[in-house]
Amino acid sequence: MRVKACEICGQRTARYVCQECGREVCEACLGPHTWICSDCYGRVKREAPAFEAIPWSTWSTPFKLFLLGFLLIFVGMIFVIIAAVVFGTSTTFGAVIFVGPIPIVLGAGPHSLWAIVLAVALTIFGVILFLVLRRMRMKNYSAFSSLR
Repeated sequence: MRVKACEICGQRTARYVCQECGREVCEACLGPHTWICSDCYGRVKREAPAFEAIPWSTWSTPFKLFLLGFLLIFVGMIFVIIAAVVFGTSTTFGAVIFVGPIPIVLGAGPHSLWAIVLAVALTIFGVILFLVLRRMRMKNYSAFSSLR
């Protein structure tokens, strides 16, 4: 059995075959994650297109709604912070946080009862809306899958 030298460096024993060009190469001249030789890697890297931004129109509607919700929450927090600084610390807030199936209801301030009631009502509305939209999606999916 004849030992072949690396076709790139010619110094070490060739143990691998480049998946791009088929040359026999050593482990130093082969990319361990790409399985292509250093010459092919340089060529492929030069030919690779640059990163292009994804146009807004191709983003999915749920992702757009998520970004809008995140932005509205962020802006609301900024307004609460500004109001606390300008008008004092007598602000009122209410929140409902779900940890798994367990709701945690928080509130502080002189009107915290109304803030908590509003937070609970909005949470219930959100859960109902989620369930209705999920059911509609499942109906549409089952109708679509019956066409196949």
